Order: sequence, then structure tokens, then C-alpha cells
Amino acid sequence: NDDAAKFDPEYVKADGKTAMGWEDFARAALPTGSVAQYWDYRNGAALARQAVTKGAQLVMSPADHTYLDQKYTPATTLGLQWAGTHEVPDAYNWDPATEVPDLAADVLGAEGPLWTETLTSLPDLQYLAFPRMAGLAEVGWPPQVQRNWSTFAPRHAAHAAAWKLL
Repeated sequence: NDDAAKFDPEYVKADGKTAMGWEDFARAALPTGSVAQYWDYRNGAALARQAVTKGAQLVMSPADHTYLDQKYTPATTLGLQWAGTHEVPDAYNWDPATEVPDLAADVLGAEGPLWTETLTSLPDLQYLAFPRMAGLAEVGWPPQVQRNWSTFAPRHAAHAAAWKLL
């Protein structure tokens, strides 16, 4: 789009910063070492590939697994469902390295966005973030071969009392 054409990669680089943007910024000239955020699981892989060919690395946040503002189920009263619904196992049982298999070497990690345009209070935010955030956090640490839902679930459940207290 027109905004991508206005992006000046040297502005960010000259200040010693790393340019990071949604995968859409692959349409612009990117400084080497940029980071593109893969979010659009429906058709974003083409832009992610374009960003990588321009020297960028990737942070994986496919909306159907990581967007914490999506409903748990269709009956959930808070949140959106444009990317579907997902519960804790959905946030846990995916592998950032295989989301776009040919780009696995360019993946830095994962991120869980939580957009707040439909939330009106901190309890609303906490309801959508927890407990999925813990599942998503573990996705970013051990390799997929070291993760197992049956061992994670009891460790995850042990946090419930602390989250309620907080």
C-alpha cells in the first residue's frame, strides 16, 4: 500500500534500532536485520517469504493460534472470532518453526498479541490472556520435541490459584 512506499529503512537503522513490522511491511525496502511479524495465517506466507528474501527474520504470531483477543469458544462473551476460536491446547499445540516450513531457519520466536478494542476493563483483559498466555509462552521456549500437553496441563493448572489471587 502507499504507507509501505513511505517507509524509510535508513531512518530506523541510523538510530541503531531494528525495524519490525507486520508482514505487510515486506512491500517496503527493508534494512538488513529487520523483523517481520507473521500474523495472517490465511495468506501471509507470501509476504513473510518476501520479507525473508529482503533479509528479514520472522516472529510468528499466526492469529488462529496466538491472538489472545480471540474467543475461547463461540459462547465466550468477550473477544473476537475473526481468526476462529482457540482454547489453551490450541495456543500450546503448534510449532512456530513449522508454521511456514520453508522459513523455519528464519524464525526468531513467537508472540501473542492481545488487541483491546473490545475490552473495557483489566478483568476483561486478564480473562482473555490467562490461561492461554502460559501455553503460548511455553511454545516460545523448548523445541517442539520437548513439549507435551500431558505434562504441561498439570503444571499449567497449578498456576490457576495464583492467577485468581492476582
